[in-house]
Amino acid sequence: MARYEETWAAIEATNNQLAELEQTADALEREVAQTVAALEDRARTTFKRGPLEGLQVLFAADGPQAAFERVALLDAVQRRETVEVDAATASRIALDQTRALIEEREAELDELQARLDAEAEALQAELASATEEASEIRSLVSRQRRIDRGAQEGIYACIFDQGAFRFRDTWGAPRSGGRRHKGTDVFARHDVPVYAVTSGVIQRRSNSGLGGIGLYLRGDDGNQYYYAHLRSIEPNARVGARVTAGELVARNGSSGNASASAPHVHFQLHPGGGAAINPYPWLAAACY
Repeated sequence: MARYEETWAAIEATNNQLAELEQTADALEREVAQTVAALEDRARTTFKRGPLEGLQVLFAADGPQAAFERVALLDAVQRRETVEVDAATASRIALDQTRALIEEREAELDELQARLDAEAEALQAELASATEEASEIRSLVSRQRRIDRGAQEGIYACIFDQGAFRFRDTWGAPRSGGRRHKGTDVFARHDVPVYAVTSGVIQRRSNSGLGGIGLYLRGDDGNQYYYAHLRSIEPNARVGARVTAGELVARNGSSGNASASAPHVHFQLHPGGGAAINPYPWLAAACY
């Protein structure tokens, strides 16, 4: 913004200088025109009188003294004409110099205007970026909620946008190979955003035949959260990166042993990084 204001001030100063130079040029043009017109009139008069005017003055004089005075007067007139010619030449030179300065100022003004346009474009881009960032912050804040419910205490967010998911408590439900379900399956459309359930640090990523693309978040509350069957993980969710509750970290999918017709996030909760517990109450508090 400061650069834009400085350029604008420079343009104003250059415009003022240009206006003054143009006024000077107008005055010099009038002066040159008047001087040239006077010299042309005198030249025409001299041409009509002819080159013998000096001798005529001398012979028409009443005695030597009068002749001397008339010749001196004629010489003074000629010297005055020489001075006027010199003045006209000086005015013409000054006018040419002024016009050259005007061209320089006009070129400078064009350059300043181009710079101003570029800075204005940059400001617009910054404004658009700031507006987008503000919108993202508002969206982020809108997804967050304060929860004080026993062990779940702090700022949390639903892992999907409101109205875009469904889940129920299936903790302990039987799975293939004699396994038991150790999390909550949250179903949503393929490729929709997946958010950080709370603020913390990305602990690691995984990719296996069972869980597919997975993400581990170590929350500031000391718990570990595991997302499985993701389609992809966002660049900002690199290992060691800090994320905020409600921040985009991945995309929903069906990697691993999930069905492509039922994309979902298998969500696990490990208090203190230990054994998994039923995450349903934690998700329900954050999402409903």
